Amino acid sequence: MIMTEKGNLLLNLDKKKIMDPADLVFVGNSSLYLLAFVHEEFGNPFQYELFHLLMNQWKGDRITLVQDTEEARSYLTQDEKFTYHRNYKYKLRRRIIKEGMVTRVTIEPKEMKRWARRWQAFINQYVLVNYDSHLFITLDKRLYKQTQQMTPYFVLATAENRKESGGSWSTHRIGVEPIGTETFDAGDYFEMFRLIGNQSAIKLSKEDSERKLGLRD
Repeated sequence: MIMTEKGNLLLNLDKKKIMDPADLVFVGNSSLYLLAFVHEEFGNPFQYELFHLLMNQWKGDRITLVQDTEEARSYLTQDEKFTYHRNYKYKLRRRIIKEGMVTRVTIEPKEMKRWARRWQAFINQYVLVNYDSHLFITLDKRLYKQTQQMTPYFVLATAENRKESGGSWSTHRIGVEPIGTETFDAGDYFEMFRLIGNQSAIKLSKEDSERKLGLRD
């Protein structure tokens, strides 16, 4: 069962790093809903930071989500020798004030404009690739217009929900690459058109990708 209200930690299993998404999301809460939520204009600062890590120093690493508890943090840092990743390059500048049950978030207008420019320059240009299953997801506006605002497949698939028969990208090697990447030339890769629960997929060539985005006649 996926818990939607609990906080989550993102783990890089290969580098033994812990990312706390609460440091990055708009309102400082790392529930799956808020990890998933993508504002049409401003995007999602957590996803933006993670995708850039997956383009560079985390490319090809195994990533998973676990529920954020004191026991989990203690086990990861003390028994498994994980350390925290805090060197954020794209952290959202915001002020969070909690008053009882109410959380107030203040973001300056110039910061929102900065994030809007960043997101618009990023979207529609990259794919999230699973190197083990040879599946990929195009990070485009089509993906983020889903009614339920779900984040890409691997993030929702927590470690506790992984099944041997598939359905999860948890612990798979993943990365982010430009649309039309040469990685696709090394073997058959298939695009996941929809998210959780839909296994339909088609092979998408570089020409098809560019045509979808209006870059080719």
